[in-house]
Amino acid sequence: MAEAAPADRVICFRCSQSTTPRTNIDTLELSQRFRSEYGPSSVDTKEIAEMLKAIDKDLEDYDSEILLLQSRILYIKTQQTRLKKHAVDLRSLNSPIRRVPNEILLRIFDYACDTNLLQEFPWNKDFKFPPSTPIVDPYEHLPAMSISSVCARWRSVALSSSAIWSRISLELSPENSRLPNVQSVLSGFLHTVALHLHRSGQHPLAVGLNIGGSVNDEDDIIPHRLLAFDLVCNYPWCSFKIGGNQPISHIPMPVYDRFRNCHALKNLNFEVTGGPGMEMELFKQANLCSLTLVWLGTVSGFWKEILSLTVGSMDGNIGDVFNHASSPRELVLGERSDQGSAPLSPCVPPWLCTSVSTLKLVLRSNWNDTLADVAFSSFTFPSLSCLVIMIGSDYPYQGAWPKATLGAFLRRSSCSLTEFKVKSVSVSDFDLITTLKLMPSLVNLDVDDTPADDDLTSPITSQFIRSLHGFLQTELNPSGSALVPKLRSLQLRFDGLEFDDSAFIDTVSSRWLPDKQYAAGIGLSCLRVVTLRFNARAVDPVVYKPVEYLDKAGMMVVVLGTDD
Repeated sequence: MAEAAPADRVICFRCSQSTTPRTNIDTLELSQRFRSEYGPSSVDTKEIAEMLKAIDKDLEDYDSEILLLQSRILYIKTQQTRLKKHAVDLRSLNSPIRRVPNEILLRIFDYACDTNLLQEFPWNKDFKFPPSTPIVDPYEHLPAMSISSVCARWRSVALSSSAIWSRISLELSPENSRLPNVQSVLSGFLHTVALHLHRSGQHPLAVGLNIGGSVNDEDDIIPHRLLAFDLVCNYPWCSFKIGGNQPISHIPMPVYDRFRNCHALKNLNFEVTGGPGMEMELFKQANLCSLTLVWLGTVSGFWKEILSLTVGSMDGNIGDVFNHASSPRELVLGERSDQGSAPLSPCVPPWLCTSVSTLKLVLRSNWNDTLADVAFSSFTFPSLSCLVIMIGSDYPYQGAWPKATLGAFLRRSSCSLTEFKVKSVSVSDFDLITTLKLMPSLVNLDVDDTPADDDLTSPITSQFIRSLHGFLQTELNPSGSALVPKLRSLQLRFDGLEFDDSAFIDTVSSRWLPDKQYAAGIGLSCLRVVTLRFNARAVDPVVYKPVEYLDKAGMMVVVLGTDD
């Protein structure tokens, strides 16, 4: 074993050799000299000067050695940081996303890329009409470009999918169309549009169009100066949506002339002020499957084979919707916020339609004859499987729950309803339970009590939750027979503060029946999906610990609060 160096020696880290300092630090000798050496001739100044000079050299050597050691420490720390980063990079090779096949990754991208918003730039701040969508980071609104910029693999997958590039929404300024040098001003924007069109290949485009304007002003639009729109019109379309404040009557007819031979068009969406007019005739050659209108009005129907019809508001006879679609599968009806020129009237006798499988009602007004009452008293839908009743956003609604008309509708239709959603509707727990008793085939139940106004009566009470229990008798369900015995998915969104957590956990647990034979024997389906979201309170993880066990056992349970 090597002999340890004396304490007064310094080990050089470069050569591992020890060096002896020039100065002998003997504090005892110095103390004795302080006590004994004094007087005019007692101090040898030359000796002290030599000793101080040696000390200065030793200090310089120590400073140099400290600098070398500090640089060495810095180097080692840098190497440590590089090694940690290399470990992180190495672990990323084991990342689950790298093992996802390109086919599945492509489906994820297809789901994430809803619409690529292409807003004209520059959009002059002095223009009369600002853009309808404020944009801070353009990439937030261009999902296809964002995804293709992540890494080489994602770029390759994104470029292989023409569908994610084909969904574009144009926001154009009428004032740009009046600029004499519009081609050069919009060159960067037009290049971005052309890039999306090129990467869309031959995939039919899903086009959205929003031209700035207002209801009251006549805004001159120069059709042949809508350069981005010209580019888009050179490609086939499968879907067209026009929205914004610019009324259709203000948009020049030459724009619509491009649609006269739009045989590939499947989806048409008019979400503009004033509703559709004679311009609809330009689309009569299209083989539409889906039609969305802000207002039904008096437009003649050219597409009898429409599968999905959405009407934002309507008046007159509610049966007029079938003049536009004789056999729709999906029917979405919105209510006017005022009484309109002609009050909504029911069909007498009720209209029978065997094709409708989905009915969605968007309620807005407070008149006596609400859309819900009129619709339920006017229709008979024996094939109905999905029913949605909700309140239009930003519209106060205090209409009564259509208990009688809805019950009569369900009994008259004799439909096997499998999905029922109630959102922002004021309804008592008793009335909702009474309605659910008429839905023995229900599989998916979604109740959202997020209020559209402050006077909402929430149906999500302790009694309502307990009434969904798998086998206990409750005050609102005293029969002992389970309510909605085929329930497999339960979604609740609660806006209040007081919630019966224990009743919820007990009810969910009572519906967990993984043994199919046992479940069939007692006449209950196993609850598979549960979602509970709190708008105004946090989730106590200790209280909801039991549902974690259910989640690990196979039930998908999601409980979210304000902290999530």
